[in-house]
Amino acid sequence: MKIIVGLTLLLSCCMALILADPGQDAEKIWKDCMTENGITEKDIDDLKSGATKLEDAKDNMKCGSQCLFAKFGFMDDKGMLLKDAIMQFPIEPAMKPKVEKALATCGDTKGANPCDTAYQISMCLFKNHQEIMNM
Repeated sequence: MKIIVGLTLLLSCCMALILADPGQDAEKIWKDCMTENGITEKDIDDLKSGATKLEDAKDNMKCGSQCLFAKFGFMDDKGMLLKDAIMQFPIEPAMKPKVEKALATCGDTKGANPCDTAYQISMCLFKNHQEIMNM
């Protein structure tokens, strides 16, 4: 399955895809979240190219992150990351410590609203990915 992702959504999407229930249609969820939030390929390309800085992402991009987390069952509608739900998904043994580290590092991050919280968690994961993945 080939999914094009922007930097702001990359880690939230990857985490969702890694932990997703095999019965879920990840590509459909991705497309639904992008459509529901009015995110275009240009929006994603602008983030990937640097034409839009990560800190200047629009609300629709932030809500795209929240949509992915929520539709995969990893966040409630109030922006609370559901750590127990994440850890209950079948995770490869080698990935479990990395997921635990990601949750410990970024799981309590809060934003101004649920969309901003999801975005801030994604940015935290992005900023700390080397430390998390190389443990």
